Amino acid sequence: MSSISYEQIIRAMFATFTDFSSSPDKLFAFMTPNYRQFVDGHEMTLADFQAHTHALRNTLSALEINIQHIVCEGDKAATVHVARATRLSGTQSRIKVVAFYQFQNGRICLVDELTHLLDGHETDQTLGALQ
Repeated sequence: MSSISYEQIIRAMFATFTDFSSSPDKLFAFMTPNYRQFVDGHEMTLADFQAHTHALRNTLSALEINIQHIVCEGDKAATVHVARATRLSGTQSRIKVVAFYQFQNGRICLVDELTHLLDGHETDQTLGALQ
């Protein structure tokens, strides 16, 4: 691994993920080609995650991530974070996420997460796997 820590990678990835003016390719550079993500039991490949990113950018006007806890050990990390999503209509939701990450050659190869809607419309529970 380079001098950048896994915590720094996660924080930089979230900063890029929530910056809707940034190029999606900048975001996807954080992931390995064999990337897999599980959101509430739904599996996504890197291509699925790319579609998810585009769907969020077409549905939301803003997304903020507040990391409440982060732990890193070896090639693994875990976060508890709250996502605040603002839809194009202006309605907002808050979703608590518990996520596990695995790294390969300094890039994220696996994310396994569970989400819980704190505030917002019940359909916002599925934002984590929106396509």
